Amino acid sequence: MNSEKRKCLHRLNAGDSGVALILALVFVSLLAAVVFAFMYEMEVDASFAQNQGADFQAQIAARTAVVDGMMILAEQYADMLESGMPPIDSELDGSQWAMGASFQTLNEATMRTSITDEYGKINLNAVITYDNGSQQRNDALIDALRQFFALRSSDSYDPVDAIIDWLDYDDMDAEEPDGAENDYYTSLENPYPCKNGPMDSIEELLLIKGITPELYFGNAEEEQLPLSEYLTVHGDWAGRVNVNTAREEVIAAIIGGKTGNMDMAVAQQIYDEARQAPFEDVSRLSPYVQLPPEQMPENRRRNPMIPPADEAEGPRSLQRRQRSQAISGMFRVNSNVFRIYGDGMKDDVMVRCEAYVFRQPYDE
Repeated sequence: MNSEKRKCLHRLNAGDSGVALILALVFVSLLAAVVFAFMYEMEVDASFAQNQGADFQAQIAARTAVVDGMMILAEQYADMLESGMPPIDSELDGSQWAMGASFQTLNEATMRTSITDEYGKINLNAVITYDNGSQQRNDALIDALRQFFALRSSDSYDPVDAIIDWLDYDDMDAEEPDGAENDYYTSLENPYPCKNGPMDSIEELLLIKGITPELYFGNAEEEQLPLSEYLTVHGDWAGRVNVNTAREEVIAAIIGGKTGNMDMAVAQQIYDEARQAPFEDVSRLSPYVQLPPEQMPENRRRNPMIPPADEAEGPRSLQRRQRSQAISGMFRVNSNVFRIYGDGMKDDVMVRCEAYVFRQPYDE
């Protein structure tokens, strides 16, 4: 009996020890998990705090970079006024505003300033203007836009009609042939109204019928830049572009819109010359612009509506004056609006601030 009792007690003690060991292992595992979770949470909190600090420093650097860009443009403008030279804005300007400011340190962050001229781009808001209670269409600029998009994409769809409908001031007017008014936009899966007014930002293009992300951002394989590098909503309200800062495609489109002849070779020649010696006067563009036949003096002389002064003017003199007037309606050599990018970087955080600076106008 005593022997049997000792065997049972032995088995019981052995069982208790096994259970205790299992409980101990479970407890250690739970404790390890708690400690691990605590350490992970502490690491996340520390990383978050560090990133918050990096984000703040990057933001300060980005905003400071924008202020630096404003100072660069202000100094360039002051130097121009002091010199008494004709107002000219080009990428070869002595202040080198087009170069912005390369990487600089600010506290523990790095900042960079980039500046571009908005007057070197086609102003979409100049397509339709509102004057004396009525809408005015800039047909030459509309044709220039068609020329530009023909260069931009081989797609047969032309988004210019939709852009016109987006900009016009009346939803009740006749829809452009390939355009879209409020009925189209409100019937989309995610509906929104047609703007029917000036655009506030160039990114609004992505809301317009036919402007796909592929068309807007460009084909990287063909080295296309985003549309924001060619088009703007802050440009010259007469539709002119600064020939000294415009890209080849813009120059070709503007000339083609006015003359009906878009010649990339001529545009490239103008672009290259502007980078060697800025155009100080648009009259220097005369050799590059050929007026269409219906605008030539010998054809216009048959028109009884031509003023007598034109009748008395020699054909060559009249042609030069007409070409000069046409060029003055297409191009200018200075600018009033610039886009500044301020980039701030700290660790793996990068912040970009964008600002449009409107300078004291010196329009003619």
